[in-house]
Amino acid sequence: MNEWTGVDVWVLRTLKGTHNDNRAPLADLIGIGDFIERAVFEEFEFTRAMGNLVAAGLADFGDGAYWLSENGRRLLERRTDRLPAGLRRLGPPAGTPITLEPGEFDRAEQAYRDAMAAGRNEKAN
Repeated sequence: MNEWTGVDVWVLRTLKGTHNDNRAPLADLIGIGDFIERAVFEEFEFTRAMGNLVAAGLADFGDGAYWLSENGRRLLERRTDRLPAGLRRLGPPAGTPITLEPGEFDRAEQAYRDAMAAGRNEKAN
């Protein structure tokens, strides 16, 4: 039986503040995820979690960007420590992993790492 996981919650939290008119590119989500958990999610974790969130009507994506649906925004307006219970109330996740272009995740992760390195270099100068 499928169950919501901590990674589903993590990816959902990275989308906070996004919506159809304020979409986030993958490199930004990788950075936000790193800020939240002090770790970078793996491609399979991200694609599986996004598939679950999209199938549940909580998120959407297109044209290289990701965002919360209105239902996702309302869920995140509540206390974030209650997200696992909120997801469980939706029933088991029923999504299939989203598909990224070959190398898309690696390029986004590298863009995030390059931006972090550039920021460190600016602070050192």
